Amino acid sequence: MSRISHFQRFSQAENHATNNTLLLLRHVYRASAPKLGRVLNSLIEEDLSIGLTFGQQVRGEASVPDALIAQEQMRIFIETKRGGALDADQIRRHLSTICRHASGAMGGKGSILLGLTKEPIAESDRKVLAADAAILGVKFAAVTFSQIVEALKVECAEFEVDLRSIVDDYAAYLSEEGLLEEGNRWLVVFPCGISLTENERFGLYYEPPSRPCKHNYRFIGIYAQKNIPFVGAVEAIAIATMVDESISYHVESGELTEAHKQRIASVIDQTAYYDLKSAPHRYYLVDSFIPTGARKTSPGGIMGLRYLDLEKIVPNYNYRKDYTSFELAKALNGVTWE
Repeated sequence: MSRISHFQRFSQAENHATNNTLLLLRHVYRASAPKLGRVLNSLIEEDLSIGLTFGQQVRGEASVPDALIAQEQMRIFIETKRGGALDADQIRRHLSTICRHASGAMGGKGSILLGLTKEPIAESDRKVLAADAAILGVKFAAVTFSQIVEALKVECAEFEVDLRSIVDDYAAYLSEEGLLEEGNRWLVVFPCGISLTENERFGLYYEPPSRPCKHNYRFIGIYAQKNIPFVGAVEAIAIATMVDESISYHVESGELTEAHKQRIASVIDQTAYYDLKSAPHRYYLVDSFIPTGARKTSPGGIMGLRYLDLEKIVPNYNYRKDYTSFELAKALNGVTWE
């Protein structure tokens, strides 16, 4: 097995990017195995156990040993591309190789194939590859370099200066290599249910802080009933925690104004169907949610977060242009997507 190098020795740019990513994850693992576990869980959407687990009085079929120290079988394979697409035939060959792997878990069990790209792959491609992997007992997940940075920044506490500097250095490398997503090009679409009215009224969207922060993206939209009825430009992102009737804020992006704080306080106080006081939440504060109408044409709803490539669904869209929320809402109105 090839060792991870401390210095760059690869002539191929993809190998360079992969090696730097592995170096970063190894730094995180050395700092905290559970921290790396939470990062991978958020990226892969799989309940992974990293490192040793300890248990007492573990009942078996014939006896009850006093204690158990165990380590779950797991292998994560990575295929890196510097664009926004994966080679489907190559991925299927990888899946075949994984199932015949001589060491580690039996067959594909406990194995994950991670497709690492600059931009999110097409949802239709992701579904096909995930289905092909599932047949062989392998989990397939697709993530971007930007999502790795976002997931890691969530896990880095303020006092972890060394680890934060490593993550920042990795993000700087990605930026220099052009591997971060173009924030103006993508619309982050959040699925929304009964909170739609409050989201529009207070000009914000909230989620658990355990999810990766989408601070690299300028525009967000909210989705309901196969439609995107509102879009807005993000002004600030912050985690708000209520303790003893007062709210503390951890700013993750932008400048959190007093007006922003008032909107967060109001939605916490006036939301009856969710208890926003009992746990921290991340709030995306937009300039305003502007009405629009971009309808999903494929069957079914969306199961979770979606990234829509605006250049592909909006005619003549130019991500280099400094669009306002009103301009984007007007451009999106009437378009369709899958």
